[in-house]
Amino acid sequence: MNEQGQYDVQAAGEMIRGRLASMGMSQVELANRCSEHVQVISAILNGQREIPIPLSVKLDCALELEQGSIAVAQARYLAFQEAQNLKIPDMQSRKRAVLEKIKAAGGFWSYQGIPEHLDDDDIIEAALVHLELEDLPMLQKIWSKSHLKRVWKERLVSQGKRMNILNYILAVKLFGVRHPDKYLIRYAH
Repeated sequence: MNEQGQYDVQAAGEMIRGRLASMGMSQVELANRCSEHVQVISAILNGQREIPIPLSVKLDCALELEQGSIAVAQARYLAFQEAQNLKIPDMQSRKRAVLEKIKAAGGFWSYQGIPEHLDDDDIIEAALVHLELEDLPMLQKIWSKSHLKRVWKERLVSQGKRMNILNYILAVKLFGVRHPDKYLIRYAH
């Protein structure tokens, strides 16, 4: 995983090529260790062939990787490619869209541009405060409703009367709270 907690997406062939280089191993030696033809290894390294599970297990062993590493890398890469083909935005793109909407709505006014290194709870709080009600469902495509509700309770409801009108609207419209007055009093600090 990278620093943002996301998986680095890399083709299995690229992963194998990097491991070969770091181990000082040739394609021929890898093919021999896996009892496979050099042409098969070459096709994998060039992204021309998917790796069957039995071969991925042999490759993991020959390259001294944790079992399943190559199969998982291949699956992640194929899923990433499919999402790209379907034009499904990744989490970073979705978060960036939320940040842009917050900035356009007057949030992050003290920043020159859009802040890059905010934690998720800070983004959620800013979105709940600055975005229009019709924009809030986009948050549920990134975070679970329980996560959104936890941040709301900890950061906004806890402020009590200061955020009363906003909290009442969020309680009813976003979180489906049946008795918002009682709920807000109970969780205000």
